[in-house]
Amino acid sequence: MNSTLDYKPAGFFRRMVALFYDLILIIALCVGFTLLITYALNTEVESPLMYLAFLALSIGFYCYFWKKNSGQTLGMQVWKVRLAQENKSDISLIRMIYRCFLGLIFTLLFGMNYLPMLFRKDKKTLNDLLSKTFLMKV
Repeated sequence: MNSTLDYKPAGFFRRMVALFYDLILIIALCVGFTLLITYALNTEVESPLMYLAFLALSIGFYCYFWKKNSGQTLGMQVWKVRLAQENKSDISLIRMIYRCFLGLIFTLLFGMNYLPMLFRKDKKTLNDLLSKTFLMKV
């Protein structure tokens, strides 16, 4: 790790508030999707497939906005945070999906995803380290 960074890392509070904004939008998408499926099938839908559909919607939300808005979701735009890759190239779709899965898994494991932020100057989380990406202030 370099002693000086060529970017300002996004801190914990900025990440959490941007995530909260994005979660509001994702919940709205999931509710709309549920209403659409319920209306189309004319019945209530309670299936494990719905949870997979919600996961796909969430990952699709992040990947779409990261790709179309230069590494920023709507919440990240408001809080001036941008996703970038360590080698400064465009982030591939596979890397975006990998980052989403890692973030979900490590966050569900008692919030372990954010533990490295306490000890690192570059404020990288576990999913940042493993996916070779980082979040920076814009």
